[in-house]
Amino acid sequence: MSSLSQRLARLRTNPSRPVLSTAGIISEPPGCGWKKIDDGVWERRILHPGLLPGKFENPFVLPEVLSGDALVFYDLETTGLSGGAGNIAFLIGLGFSQPEGFTVIQLFLGDYPGEPALLSRYAELIRENRPQVSYNGRSFDSQVLKTRLLLNRMPPLLPPQIDLLYPSRRLWKGVLPNLSLGTLEREVLGFFREDDLPGREAPDAWFEWLKGDKERITGVFQHNSDDIVSLARLLVHLEAWGDVEPGMDEIRGSTPPGVHPTFRGMARQWSLGNPSMERRWIDAGWAAGEPLCGRDLAIRLKREGDFHSASAIWKQLNENGENYFSAVELAKYYEHRLKKLEKALVVLSRLEVLPLNPRQYRELEHRQIRLKRKIDRLS
Repeated sequence: MSSLSQRLARLRTNPSRPVLSTAGIISEPPGCGWKKIDDGVWERRILHPGLLPGKFENPFVLPEVLSGDALVFYDLETTGLSGGAGNIAFLIGLGFSQPEGFTVIQLFLGDYPGEPALLSRYAELIRENRPQVSYNGRSFDSQVLKTRLLLNRMPPLLPPQIDLLYPSRRLWKGVLPNLSLGTLEREVLGFFREDDLPGREAPDAWFEWLKGDKERITGVFQHNSDDIVSLARLLVHLEAWGDVEPGMDEIRGSTPPGVHPTFRGMARQWSLGNPSMERRWIDAGWAAGEPLCGRDLAIRLKREGDFHSASAIWKQLNENGENYFSAVELAKYYEHRLKKLEKALVVLSRLEVLPLNPRQYRELEHRQIRLKRKIDRLS
């Protein structure tokens, strides 16, 4: 069996393999513009025109008033698309708003032994513990970094997380075919990437790099950089919707371009910090004919004791007898408020022809049996 030194020597003389350092780490730069910061770790900076305002004065998705340069945008490319201790971040993209423009800094892990240096440089760049903006970073990217720091016996980093997936899901759920960042770019931000390497191919591209094939790794760098820029644009777009005022049955004034969010989505986002704006969007949504806004409004009216107004909404929603939630609420109103048991039973009986799930079927059957018993006792 050959020794390790002999195997490394063969690798160094093999023209199809990347150039190795004396420590056996790939020392070849990944392309133009990359600066070596340690064995196996590379860094590059890309300057874009300014993308963020000086300050976000009216927080909509942000937790508080924040200046643009107080935020860090980040995105990882990893060796796997799921969690687990074996998932390594081989590319960390960071975005900063600076006086000269929006700067993207990328940290590339050229070989496995360089991971501690990669994580150290990442920690150095975010040492101010500024809020980190991501897309699905709260449940994925931040957890990968947390695990890798732990396995490398490095101090944990716990910067505040601002994940744009959640407000995007509230605003455009049911409107867009899916809520991937690429879909939001096309349908909401209004641009389409050309010759983009899909993120799912990033792990294979890195393993190919380790074997000496550099063909696809450049596409990973571009994809990651584009993701960081899209994050900044998406945040600006989301905050712009916070400046939009709802009318009685429409959205007033100028609105950001792209697909509009639902009224209910706007209300749900405002519910996290401004109940008054939440109510205005619910009222406007119901006036515009959004059924879910009507459902939310009826629940509010019921809690406020305005059963008459709530029942009017339930009747409208259940006009064709096929709205399970409204039919049940209307039956409760007839039974407990108006004492019209037969009318409540009629409303429920119209639901029998619907394709109910097991829980709904059991609930409907239970209510019908109980109502019939009450009617029989009164008779």
